Amino acid sequence: MKSNKIKFIPHIALIVFFTLTGFSAFAHFGSKGPYGGSVSCGLAYDSLVYIGTFNGGVYRSTNSSLVAWTPIPVGLKSGKISALAHSGSYLFAATLDSGIYIFNGFVGTDRYWNKINSGLSNLKIKSLIALDSITLLAGTDGGGLFKTINKGSNWVPINHADLNNQTVTSLIKAGNRILLSTLKGGVFVSTDQGINWSSFNDLNTAGIDSTQSLSYNASTDELAVINKNGIYISSAVSTTNNPVYILSNSGLPSILNVRSISNNGNSWYIATDNGVFNTIASLIRWESVNSGLPTNQSTVIIPFRSNLVAGTLKDGVFKSADNMISWKEMNTNFNNRETYAMETSGITVVVVATDNGVYASRDLASSYQRANVGLTDSLNVTYLKFVGTTLFAGTKKEGVFSSADTGRTWTPYNTGLPSLNIKKLFASTTSTTLYALTSSDSLFVNAGSGWSSLQSGLPSRTTITSMAFYGNAIYLGTFGQGVFVTTNQESNWASTNPGLANLNVTSLVASATRIFAGTDGSGVFVSDVSPINWQQTAPVSISHTTLMGLDGNRIQEMGYYANYIFASYKGGLLATADNGKTWIAGGNQFNLPSYTNVHAITFVTTRVFVSTDNNAVYSNALSELPVVLGIHDIDHSVSNAIAISPNPNQGNFTLQLNGLKTDIRGVAIFDNIGRLMSDFTYAKGEKSISIHTAHPPGIYFIQIRTKQGIGIKKMVIN
Repeated sequence: MKSNKIKFIPHIALIVFFTLTGFSAFAHFGSKGPYGGSVSCGLAYDSLVYIGTFNGGVYRSTNSSLVAWTPIPVGLKSGKISALAHSGSYLFAATLDSGIYIFNGFVGTDRYWNKINSGLSNLKIKSLIALDSITLLAGTDGGGLFKTINKGSNWVPINHADLNNQTVTSLIKAGNRILLSTLKGGVFVSTDQGINWSSFNDLNTAGIDSTQSLSYNASTDELAVINKNGIYISSAVSTTNNPVYILSNSGLPSILNVRSISNNGNSWYIATDNGVFNTIASLIRWESVNSGLPTNQSTVIIPFRSNLVAGTLKDGVFKSADNMISWKEMNTNFNNRETYAMETSGITVVVVATDNGVYASRDLASSYQRANVGLTDSLNVTYLKFVGTTLFAGTKKEGVFSSADTGRTWTPYNTGLPSLNIKKLFASTTSTTLYALTSSDSLFVNAGSGWSSLQSGLPSRTTITSMAFYGNAIYLGTFGQGVFVTTNQESNWASTNPGLANLNVTSLVASATRIFAGTDGSGVFVSDVSPINWQQTAPVSISHTTLMGLDGNRIQEMGYYANYIFASYKGGLLATADNGKTWIAGGNQFNLPSYTNVHAITFVTTRVFVSTDNNAVYSNALSELPVVLGIHDIDHSVSNAIAISPNPNQGNFTLQLNGLKTDIRGVAIFDNIGRLMSDFTYAKGEKSISIHTAHPPGIYFIQIRTKQGIGIKKMVIN
């Protein structure tokens, strides 16, 4: 072995970046807020609490202390969770529009949901219960009751006359009995695992509309029922065949929307549009218990050990000790905000528009502050865009606003703008000119002196989707008519579609040398700037999203950073460093939801951010991820053919090259921020190379140079 002194190799670009290939266990996209959102249902099982949401999938508590949440959205085709059940062996989730899922899929150590709808003729699920480890009942919205005895491999309808075509709103166990409620029929009981049913009503519950929630108290053997007339409680539920329901509204306001009822044995709890109420089970006298809650819009109360967990509309999750109720927020990583727009800037600035207004972070999404002063349409922000240091917001009702202080204060920016319903904003990174697209697909430009039309030359009814900038040329993506270009803002747009086989363009982005177009159904196309001649890139897909039936050809957004082109689709984010010849996954994405769009890709110095419709913002830190070297020369077959032994090590290790079919030319060691630490060259034919270093403990990346290309391996020095 010939050893040379350390040297820098000038023809190789050093870029701190990330790749899934070969490194999938090292980093995941993580939720980065703003936290909060709406809770639809919940379940306590063993040492964990599970939360279902109206649009944002399922979360579980990280531990029994209830300090944070972990999203588990991968594999779900819908985030509209209506019920949760745990059989002791498996977790199940029911959705309002996509049937039922079981959480039993594995890719390595990552877990995902599998759909289990065989035999379900109605996928609008309202209620779900596990009878044993593999037996479940599912109530539907207008389709009656279904049963599985094989954990969802097959469902069969329960053909009982009283239940057929009914909306089954609640399912619970009461001793050896199963009880259910239907929206208009009241309460029913089964003593044979759900095969046969009989009425379990008196005049207070039989045929009463809006029967929507049941709770069985095993300590008192009582059943509570919510219908349009109030709360009714019956005793001796596990044995009687003739229940007597007693109105139990004492202490409650006369007008109240009760959403759910639960109990912990000693007390009953209801979630309402006027907050949370509780009463001692032995003496019904309801009291308001809302101390610490920022909203009266509660949706569910989950007793858990000696605690209570409260779900709300928009404001997330709260917890309290059950003996002295005082609620405290517990929203860490509960990123269930409806998210309309996102923008980032510089090293630490992240701004997000949600259903609860605009939030700004100036500490890399560690914390957020509301940023709506002067933004009079803050709940309807459609787009955010930085132009230099000025932040602009487009809204649905009141046009464009500008902020010179990162959202602390806003002022209107509408002079000359005929429509105040803004769909998107665009801007070049090298110009102060702002472009606005209205809801009628009219395009306007503002260079600082007011808005003017930029529509000349476009066909009528053109659906504009995107804009990209290259030199003095502006490219316009449209849905159905491909790409247009102008080299002067006063000139007409000209069609530029040679080779573009799919004219449904969803996104455009320019690199240093080329233009890229994402399409709905055909992936990504790339073209030289002059002349335009579009060519389809390699397929855009990630193995686990393909497994789940997500289509990588349906591109939603694109971005450009550090010589990489990014493309997103539902559930996935990829990047290319070789102009689309190959795509690599943008980090391990087993936290990105499978049911919601990835509608923005932005960057700060150290992180990539993506935003989703219903799960706020996700991010991956570049410093946590491998370094990619020689961006046009990476060959993953080289990486895969090399082994490092031992790894981790003390600085002395061996490169095993037995799987390599080409001669090695050199080896370089870089630290985790891309600095060259050592460089060596080698003679032809070597198949095992011993390397001795004195580098300090840390993460390093070994670059192996061959005639075939460059390989990268991660190494840890202890």
